[in-house]
Amino acid sequence: MDTIENMRIHFYGVQGSGSVFPPKAERDNARLFTDMELLQQVFSRLNEHTSPEGKINVSLEELLGGPANRKNLTAFRETLELSEQRVYGGWTTCFRIETSDGHDIVLDCGSGFRICAEDISRKWGEQEKRNLTILGSHAHFDHTEGFDQAAVCFDPRNHIHVMANNHFLKALDQNLGIFSHEMDMDLKGIQTPLNYELMPASFESTEIRDLTTNPPPTEKDAAIHQYHDVNETITIGKTKIQPFEVFHPDPCLGYRIEHNGKVFVYCTDHELRHGDSPEHPLQIASIEAEERLIAHSMGADVMYRDGQFLQIEYDGDKGVGAPMGVSRKDWGHSCIEDVMNMSEHCKVKQTYIGHHDPNRSWLERNWIDETLSRRSEQTGFDIEMAKAETVIDL
Repeated sequence: MDTIENMRIHFYGVQGSGSVFPPKAERDNARLFTDMELLQQVFSRLNEHTSPEGKINVSLEELLGGPANRKNLTAFRETLELSEQRVYGGWTTCFRIETSDGHDIVLDCGSGFRICAEDISRKWGEQEKRNLTILGSHAHFDHTEGFDQAAVCFDPRNHIHVMANNHFLKALDQNLGIFSHEMDMDLKGIQTPLNYELMPASFESTEIRDLTTNPPPTEKDAAIHQYHDVNETITIGKTKIQPFEVFHPDPCLGYRIEHNGKVFVYCTDHELRHGDSPEHPLQIASIEAEERLIAHSMGADVMYRDGQFLQIEYDGDKGVGAPMGVSRKDWGHSCIEDVMNMSEHCKVKQTYIGHHDPNRSWLERNWIDETLSRRSEQTGFDIEMAKAETVIDL
């Protein structure tokens, strides 16, 4: 995977709402899957050396090729073909794109950004050109919490250009002062002990907004260095990026990213609203946002999309990881069934459903994945639950 033909997409965090770590019961379940498969293969191997009377006629040393030490046991283990269990990861949203012309682009800075930044710093090594572009979706904490933990922020050689809507930029600047070099003393140190004085990288901000309907304020904002019209394409080398507004309680952006004809659509925290009245302003706004998303997703190679709930959970008829439900309408997240339908309608080649609910167990995610796999076999369009540490070459 050394040569990047077009884009290489790294999934660092696909968890929604808050970082999680699997509890012991879930770790035990995952281990049980592996243990059972291992035991089945070991006893199948022993069965090859069993007499008609059911007695094993081979010694342990003959089976292992020597004494039962670590070396021989490891060699024997490597002869067994075990399937890799699905690991979804517990870090919140962060993606990274490497382009064939040498650019690094990060999407959102959830807790996965810490590991992402380590990889970027390792890749850059001692190179002179050290520019990173970050595209933010929205200001919620699960999309910004990893920023002050990122190694790239602490190297004075690095230039970090953050492009996002006003709320995302203000969320970073309010707590860190990285753009304005100003801090509200009442807020300093409340969320994090760090601020721009301790983060020697250089930071640049570009606010993405609809300049036709919402021109920049007449009074200069110290946190905003420049503006970009949401209707205009962002160009980074050979990469063309089209931002678009989606539907979420906090203003949120999706991105269509194209490089050499290959297309990746990134849409996290978007709700296709199921309201009672088609005339409700929020219902109208949601449908309009869904239509934008569909227009940008037609024929895409890869799409990452928010599908936090099943329809029955969204409606409140069932809880996530619990029998008691509550309506998820206007929480800002879509139903998995809607993502499936939209993906197939748009003929997206590969869809990853993310922003997993923190209350959804590994077993539930695995069950949904199995269902998606069967659906994919029927339709010919691949859909699966997103997993951290996935790497895709386009």
